[in-house]
Amino acid sequence: MTTTYTVTYFDARGRAEPIRLLLSYAGVPFEDRGMSPDEWAKAKADSPLGQLPFLTERRDGETRVIPESMAILRHLARVHGLEGKTEDERVAADVAAEASLDARNAHSALRFSPAWSDESAKAKFAVEVAPTYLARLDQLLANRTWYAASAPLWADIYVYDTLDRLVAHWPSILASWPRLAAFHARVAALPQLSRYLATRRPA
Repeated sequence: MTTTYTVTYFDARGRAEPIRLLLSYAGVPFEDRGMSPDEWAKAKADSPLGQLPFLTERRDGETRVIPESMAILRHLARVHGLEGKTEDERVAADVAAEASLDARNAHSALRFSPAWSDESAKAKFAVEVAPTYLARLDQLLANRTWYAASAPLWADIYVYDTLDRLVAHWPSILASWPRLAAFHARVAALPQLSRYLATRRPA
């Protein structure tokens, strides 16, 4: 039984990056299909829900096309044994992922607003807004190595990407959060991911 995957998104990291990271961590080859705005304009009408990203999964002559990044991540976690072995682990993973999603949404609200061009607004976000979400992620991690189990699950990959996008804009944003900084470095050092990170598309 052979399964192949294609991740379709814009020619950027964006919302598809956690999907690419999860597939890389799982050791699953995939086609990374980056679309230009012109290509997307032509393909949008025939795409699921008319949005990106979406995952195309082909197995034994059958094709499944999945929209919605969180649905894709949870599907891949189930298929590749990265959702957790017990209900406690699965719940802990879901909680960490949802807390991470809150942080991403707050960041996106700034990133895709006119205020993004205002350096003072960006600085205010890092000092006054981001700490609320980082505190929650720090509390959930506590002194554990991973958020939900003895090895990384899908939520660890998702939290990593959330932290990574914050660090990309504010390199010292984790300075007051040593446990999160260590977690961020720990995920990046995973052999399955370090190879992907060394060659992935620019931010």
